[in-house]
Amino acid sequence: MHKSVYIFLGALIPIIVLSVYYLFLPKETTQEVPETQQTIYSSERLDRLNQIVYSPMGDSISAGWITEKEEQKFPSILSSIIAEAYDIQVKEKGIYEAGARASNLGISSVDNIIKQQPNLVTIEYGTNDLLDYKDEQSLKQFEANLSYIVSELKEQNIFVVLVTTWNRDKDRSQLYDDVIFKVGSKYDIPVANIRGLWTNRKDTIDPKSADNFLKNKNIKNDMHPNEKGHEEIAKRIFESIEPRWTDYLSKLK
Repeated sequence: MHKSVYIFLGALIPIIVLSVYYLFLPKETTQEVPETQQTIYSSERLDRLNQIVYSPMGDSISAGWITEKEEQKFPSILSSIIAEAYDIQVKEKGIYEAGARASNLGISSVDNIIKQQPNLVTIEYGTNDLLDYKDEQSLKQFEANLSYIVSELKEQNIFVVLVTTWNRDKDRSQLYDDVIFKVGSKYDIPVANIRGLWTNRKDTIDPKSADNFLKNKNIKNDMHPNEKGHEEIAKRIFESIEPRWTDYLSKLK
């Protein structure tokens, strides 16, 4: 009888010891991410890798006046160039209007541009601003307006590009182009210099294949770029952003 008890206790003791050991053994903890949260993280990453938003700001040139088709205006051409060069989708938004200036539409549209959540913004102002030129104070005001637009956008980590003026009085255009370069240097952003596209050649202006939006104006005297002009403008802008664009995209990933 006593022998049986000893045998039973001898078998029971190891079981008790093992049970106590596993009871106090630290357990590995894993924090599961809810399925919905996993989906959000995944979709956000895919969107940032596969698509960017481009929001051009400007006047009738950004709007594509004197082109027959939407895809012939420089913002659309630039979108296509970027999409092909970097294998990325480009969603085009933007705010632009014929006759617009940095002093009116430029400043007033900043908040709405930011709401579009763009990655890239081209700022094409000055061509109409220079029509209001009176003295040095006009240039200072243009600089202040342009600086405000650029600084607000840069705070949002937006890749900003300035574009010089188009086909106005050469001397006055140079004054405003100088301001554009000054602002570009101040904020360390690219400036697409398109001046030579209209001062040194005419095939970027004439012939036109579309009617002027001012129906009573002689199309032969129109100052807007033609389809060739828009194509060349897009190329100049791309050339200005290319050295920094890859680095910017890598940070989005």
